[in-house]
Amino acid sequence: MPIAVQTGGRASLHSPRSLEPNFSRRAFCIQGLLCDVVTIEEVTQKVAASIKAARSCNIVTPNANFLRLARSDPDFRDAVLASDLSMIDGMPLVWFARALGISVPDRACGSDLFDSLMRQTDERFNAFFLGATHDIGQRVRRRLNEGTSGVRCAGVYAPGFGSVESMSDQGILDVINGAGADLLIISIGARKGLLWTSRNEGSLAPPIICNLGATVNFVAGSITRAPIFFRKHGLEWLWRVKEEPALWTRYAQDLMVLTSVLFGHILPCLAEYRLHKPSPAQLSAACLRRRQRDATYTIEFIGAWTNDNIAPVREALSEATRTQGNLEIDLNGVTYADAGFLGQILLAYGYQRRMRRGFVLRASRKPIQRILRLHGCGYLLHAGDSQIEPRQTARRLHPAGKAAVRRLWQSTLDACGAAWINPHRH
Repeated sequence: MPIAVQTGGRASLHSPRSLEPNFSRRAFCIQGLLCDVVTIEEVTQKVAASIKAARSCNIVTPNANFLRLARSDPDFRDAVLASDLSMIDGMPLVWFARALGISVPDRACGSDLFDSLMRQTDERFNAFFLGATHDIGQRVRRRLNEGTSGVRCAGVYAPGFGSVESMSDQGILDVINGAGADLLIISIGARKGLLWTSRNEGSLAPPIICNLGATVNFVAGSITRAPIFFRKHGLEWLWRVKEEPALWTRYAQDLMVLTSVLFGHILPCLAEYRLHKPSPAQLSAACLRRRQRDATYTIEFIGAWTNDNIAPVREALSEATRTQGNLEIDLNGVTYADAGFLGQILLAYGYQRRMRRGFVLRASRKPIQRILRLHGCGYLLHAGDSQIEPRQTARRLHPAGKAAVRRLWQSTLDACGAAWINPHRH
């Protein structure tokens, strides 16, 4: 049974959400996902500023699981792209980004963001938690409200295991909006949480919406978070399997996709860069043309585009989206594109999808199609198709494969040793 726990927070003072794209973001395309290069300190400042200005900010935290789901579920992928800030939560994505020459200092995971907000002393933020159970909700409320945390619990709603539709009941939205929360923390699973946000964000009052996964369990103390050593070296999944053995199947499937992406996309991308790296003269010669006809704004890009000559791209896309019409991107004249340029295209695509406006990408030449596919965003080639985008069926492990992976997980855990995985040692 769904349980609501409220703590008598102030009535919501926030106006309806105003959604505007920000093309100044340091956003890159990492295998079809949009990822921002930010630190936890920068995100914390952005959250505080957005709350103070009552400015909407939808935060997502892509990791290896996001990468797998996005490749098989267009609705989930579009929900990820329709965010205001996309923190790189998973170390594999950090490694992929660095391999592509993107200067990512470290992962910026959701749990670290929440820890940073809890440490704030200048101002306290009110958070509403959607997810978990009644017991977890009570623990979260006690820990946040009885201590000196910078985050207070304005309410908790445990929706059970219903569908996105059943969780979108107006009564649930009223409970959230009536709590007077600054942040809405969603912990109902990555796919369901993002689809729920995509469906309801226009009706939600809290300015900050965060899909933070297991954060609510970490705050409640029902699950122990991995030691810093594990987090820094990309081994947090190993700790999570120890804490929640049922996760091993998910991580096995994620590993299969990561391996495929590494050899089928990342390494060929590096080869493409070495073979066709544009010269400074080519970057200077790049240009774009704009035209508007009826309700469609068209931008034609010509030449080589990278993060080094991205300024005109930001300005053109910002102007195009302000027209509040359909957007057409013509890449037939593009000779080279990197993750920085494609990141801006994904920003525009995500915003157009978010606002239910048209988006069409023209790229009939084989070289640019190859670049798009190597970067994991070949789906843009079909963005303007009227038919429903075909879904890929997620690959499932054969029972024999499951047993083999289970043995691998167990042997790895045994090899680590009890002393090594003791959280008090780090």
